[in-house]
Amino acid sequence: MRRLVLAVAGAAALGGGLWLGARPAAAVAPSAEAGAELAARWCAACHVIAPDGAGTDAAPSFVSIARKRSPEEVKAFLAKSHAKSMRGFTLSTREIEDVTAYITSLNDKAGK
Repeated sequence: MRRLVLAVAGAAALGGGLWLGARPAAAVAPSAEAGAELAARWCAACHVIAPDGAGTDAAPSFVSIARKRSPEEVKAFLAKSHAKSMRGFTLSTREIEDVTAYITSLNDKAGK
């Protein structure tokens, strides 16, 4: 009986450790750095993505977006198809969080 109790306790401890070690993706904080990399790869063809003017001005600059829109508005905008030139361009939830973190960080760098 004692062996059974120890085996059950060990299995429970192992299972609990695995459960605690597994963190959902949403638990990872958004990364402005990852967002900057995504913006350089996908957004700079049309947007000025950096405070120093990197990118083109065919669409609003990320600094102007940061000044005019809340992070929630940016996330909502990125989550839907919103412009002819960007149709079919979709981001994962993680990418939306990262790009939003990057855009939000520009508001601070630009000196509001």
